[in-house]
Amino acid sequence: DLRLFHKLGVARADILIAVSQFTASLATQDLDIKKPIKVIYNGVDESQFTPKKRSVGKEIKVLFSGNLTRRKGAHLLLPIIDRLDKNIKIYYTSGLRETSQLVNHPRLCALGNIPHNKMPELYRNMDILLFPTVREGHSIAVLEAMASGLPVVASNVASLPEQIIHGQGGFLCTLGDIDAFATAIQNLADSSLLREQWGLFNRVEVEGKFKLKTMIDNYQTLFDKML
Repeated sequence: DLRLFHKLGVARADILIAVSQFTASLATQDLDIKKPIKVIYNGVDESQFTPKKRSVGKEIKVLFSGNLTRRKGAHLLLPIIDRLDKNIKIYYTSGLRETSQLVNHPRLCALGNIPHNKMPELYRNMDILLFPTVREGHSIAVLEAMASGLPVVASNVASLPEQIIHGQGGFLCTLGDIDAFATAIQNLADSSLLREQWGLFNRVEVEGKFKLKTMIDNYQTLFDKML
């Protein structure tokens, strides 16, 4: 039914918009769309999500932000943490609609449901974002972490290569490759300079491409042309 409604919507639409090149390409192929699709990337408020100078301590804090589902890669957290040095902990949220937790582990730390207005401070208190997802249209969580000056370790799938520059702002790992994720996190954990440099790179990327105002302006321009 949903596929039918998508096709009907596409047929009636004057303009088609997608949040990433990946989404546009997938929709074009899956729904056999002949019309052009305009890509407008999601944006985040870079004045709210800001970096801070992070102290170099013994504990390295890795954040997993998202629902605890296989689509988000939550099942990989336990095998990943078991491959990391003892000074590394993974802190994970459970999504706004969930109360579940992962299996008990001394270095898997449940944060529960975090309201959105508390997320900026959470990102500022972390060192690395871990994002082993299966598919994303254009991840807001990744953009928020980037704006907050975090390097990102993510799956090399879907729209994530449009957001994360491998080797400059983070590591893009083969989907489900536990060893690759663990190695990437360990490399960042071992170098405070690398974390700082890549976090700064990501902040600049958001300021140049993924600001909330940029997204709003692009939609406004598009709507003005329709009048």
